[in-house]
Amino acid sequence: MNRRKIGWLVLFLALFGVLGYLREFFFLNMNNILYLKYYQRESTMPVPAVMSVFLKYSYAQLYYSKYLFTALWTGVFLAANYFALVRLTANRYLVRLLLISYALLVSVAAVAMLYNYFVKSSYTGDEYTLSRWLMGVAQSPLICLILLASERLYKTTITHDQQGQKDI
Repeated sequence: MNRRKIGWLVLFLALFGVLGYLREFFFLNMNNILYLKYYQRESTMPVPAVMSVFLKYSYAQLYYSKYLFTALWTGVFLAANYFALVRLTANRYLVRLLLISYALLVSVAAVAMLYNYFVKSSYTGDEYTLSRWLMGVAQSPLICLILLASERLYKTTITHDQQGQKDI
């Protein structure tokens, strides 16, 4: 890997670190505000000024808005993963695998949540845990890092397959 790619890799890792921090900050404080609304009492954790705008909304509005915010954060991480792969590899097949992976993650998470709500009539359970875990993967650089690590394997496979076709 040349110096330029190493520089881009460091930049993207820093970007993912900042995005991860901001996402965690947002949802941690959103959950704190939900706690305040639900139990109608003060929390030991103060609400940061930047998050105080959410204090004017009801518990139900905040609870259901978390689905929208989850979708937004998933989109942000998909964009970051996409641009990292485009910048760090010339292999468009890996970019396609990223998009397929995200489609599968979100689809399976949605099916698990819908099953949990409509079939089990529950807001908790194994399906909910699975859905949250899958969305956690979607809101991380994990898929991008795995695809970057697998790039050499893909190149080796293509070279080996081409070499085998020449022998035939």
